[in-house]
Amino acid sequence: MSAVRKYSFLLIGPGVALLLYAGSYLLLRAGLPEQIVRHLGPDGAGYGSTPLVLGVAACIAVAAFGIGAWTCNDFTALGHWYAGPKAIVVCFLAAGYGVLALGLGLMLAASVPGTRDHGANTIGYSLLALLLGFSTAAAVLSRKLPEAQRETLG
Repeated sequence: MSAVRKYSFLLIGPGVALLLYAGSYLLLRAGLPEQIVRHLGPDGAGYGSTPLVLGVAACIAVAAFGIGAWTCNDFTALGHWYAGPKAIVVCFLAAGYGVLALGLGLMLAASVPGTRDHGANTIGYSLLALLLGFSTAAAVLSRKLPEAQRETLG
């Protein structure tokens, strides 16, 4: 894998995604409530500080991107770019994009004007965004990252 291609997937893509996430927050923060739903349970919705909840999502995404980049560098440096290691890298990187999509889904669903309760709808839309973000990123990354080497028995 060429260094330019590798670092565009490991640094530039996640960096741009994090900047877009932060920019989206800055654009939408005026319409966001002070408290945003962070979980649903048998006792109802649990709320937390909006900047804190969205900041934690960004930190989780940074951690996933970091683990994905570290494992990619490690596997390629060792010449161990097989299907299993490639899947690990794809899953961690896609998880980072998925968590950012979840945070963006929270922001968009909570900023809809005229909605009284943002509980279940906000969680539902954000989980849908997580699913779409993860699956789209995994499909793109699995096609764009170099093909895995074939393992031989024996």
